[in-house]
Amino acid sequence: MTRLVLVVALAVLTLISGCSVFSTREPEEPLEDSASFIQPDTPEQVIENISTAVLELNTLNYRRSLADDFSFQPTATAQARESVFLSWTRAQEEQYFSAMVAAASLNTGHALQLNDQSLTLLGANEFVLDATYLLTVNHRRTEVPTQVQGRLQWVLRQGSDGLWALQTWIDQELGNEPSWSDLKAEFSK
Repeated sequence: MTRLVLVVALAVLTLISGCSVFSTREPEEPLEDSASFIQPDTPEQVIENISTAVLELNTLNYRRSLADDFSFQPTATAQARESVFLSWTRAQEEQYFSAMVAAASLNTGHALQLNDQSLTLLGANEFVLDATYLLTVNHRRTEVPTQVQGRLQWVLRQGSDGLWALQTWIDQELGNEPSWSDLKAEFSK
């Protein structure tokens, strides 16, 4: 009996030392890199975070830039054409962005240019950004434009935690060019 216990103990010790059960291992990489996200202590940092999230196609950082009560008002043309905008919420915003990222994930050259920017104080904890935009997303869906443009108004609000987020987004078209609203509609289908 003692011999059996000794053989079993020796076998267990051999297995433990061979498996390195108590050794440390290398940490796994995070699913998405959020290192480029800047804590949004100012409205300008929210704008920068959204621009960088588009450039990097980073869904986590895009999502982190939206207020919980986020709302979107599409262009008049998109509103008349697409029923998807009847109840657009933060969830639909995240869904469209994730679908767009999936369609563009292997390509490069994505960019958001905000021009003619005007950041205006609306109240102690609220600013509005008014700007024209040129958005380029090189995706693989041939029926959807890769470049859209228009004018946007982003209402940026400071939360009770002191951090800023995009609360309200109003999109306006420029001429007959496809707008960001058109892109959102296509990727939400």
